[in-house]
Amino acid sequence: MSTPNPAPLFRTLGNGRFAMPDRYRPGVTLLLTLDQTKLYLQHDADLRGGIEPTTIPSPIGYDEFAVALNSNAENGIQVALVLEDNTGVCIKGRPPTLAELVGLNATRRVVTPHRDPREEAGGKWLDSRRTELMDEALWDNLDRLRKQRKWRERGVAKRQAKRQRREDEEAFRPFAPSRTTKPAVAGLSNTTHSRAPSPFLNKPVPPPPDSSAPERPAPPNDEDTEMTEGEATKAAKEAARAKVKGRIPKE
Repeated sequence: MSTPNPAPLFRTLGNGRFAMPDRYRPGVTLLLTLDQTKLYLQHDADLRGGIEPTTIPSPIGYDEFAVALNSNAENGIQVALVLEDNTGVCIKGRPPTLAELVGLNATRRVVTPHRDPREEAGGKWLDSRRTELMDEALWDNLDRLRKQRKWRERGVAKRQAKRQRREDEEAFRPFAPSRTTKPAVAGLSNTTHSRAPSPFLNKPVPPPPDSSAPERPAPPNDEDTEMTEGEATKAAKEAARAKVKGRIPKE
């Protein structure tokens, strides 16, 4: 029973590239990539599975790869070779594995170590611990600002709602008098009672002057006795006073 090759058949060139010499053409070396090698091995598996070559696409360079590999392989490694004019498939030996061709290390997924780009930009002092502390401080500050904004918005909303309720209550409340006065008496105007009492209303109002004309004295007749000088003077004064008071026109 054949055993796997201890060393890879292809020579590693780096960056996922491999070289395989061609013994049929001295000095010629085939250059292959890892993905290209996987594609060739998958096509070999399809041919070994009985799929007709005319029903599946053939990868470019597979025939050249098959001839070079079959001439260089050891331990019974062979890939299926399509005969000329697609008359059949020649299968000899066992199929190779990817690790036998390129090596086990090349088949492993290369995991690039994670590096924080901020370390390279900021210097060696910005290690992972300090970066973590900076992130915590930043997010804590942002979270505190968010909470403060929510509290402020909540307070503004409460004040607005309180003011709105007060305005609604005032809108449904009847109007009250601007000054506190006595209850209005039926039949009297509220305007009179709403005003402040005037200090001049309590004073006595003098009666209006008598505009009626005084009685004119009767004309003297012969039968009257003659007045003395004092009585004439007194009568003249009274006539003058009555004239001013009653606005008696002159005779």
